[in-house]
Order: sequence, then structure tokens, then C-alpha cells
Amino acid sequence: IDAADKYSIVNLKLEAEAAYVNSTKITIDNAIDNLLYADRKNCALLKEAVMNFLAENSTEAAEKISFADVPGHVVKDLLVAVGRNSRKGANNGADVDELTTLCVSALRRKLHEMGLEVDGSREAMIASIKSNS
Repeated sequence: IDAADKYSIVNLKLEAEAAYVNSTKITIDNAIDNLLYADRKNCALLKEAVMNFLAENSTEAAEKISFADVPGHVVKDLLVAVGRNSRKGANNGADVDELTTLCVSALRRKLHEMGLEVDGSREAMIASIKSNS
């Protein structure tokens, strides 16, 4: 991921990120390290995997993890993950932008179908879809 990111080889970075996500077990002990790395390297899929883990294990995470080093802008992504996790199987009737709740894979698929760049943060992917729709 580091080399692909350094030399801007997008396809290699995406493949390396997917391989890392598939081969790494996110735990309470490594969640923040993985989250900060994903944020620093702009690895949306890894960031989403960590966010989903934290959402699914929110009680234990709140008790055992210090979020002091987590940048403020990451909080929004965490809230989206918690909201998506709490809405599984439930329709809360809220008028929510569909793109906001899509997983990274679905956003990337949509971008690819539109012939657009598939690398970037959730916010960048959503903005690109909106501006090209």
C-alpha cells in the first residue's frame, strides 16, 4: 500500500488494500492503528472495515479504546458506520441521501460504471458521483 501510494499506482494500491482487508483480522487491540493508517493513506475500504468493526463492537470499543488520537473528521465516518449498522433490517423513516449510506465497494462500483476515478475518501467519491450525475 505504501509503495503504491507513494508512486500513485492506483490499481495496485486498491488491490493491495483489498488484500490487506481480506487477510487482516480487525480487533479491539489493532482497530485504532488500522483506522489511523487507513485515514493517513486514504484507504477507504480499510477505513470502512475498521468503522464497521467499531460499530458492531461499540460497547467494548467505548470501554477499551482511547479515541484521543482520532482526528475529528473521522468521527463523521464512524457515525455513518454506526448508523448503517443500527439500520440493518430496519427502516427508520429518515430522509437520508442514499450515497451517504453506501459501502465503499458500492461507491467504487458506481464510480467505475460512470468511468470515473475510484480512489479517494468516501466524501470525495460521493462528491464525484453527485457532480457527474
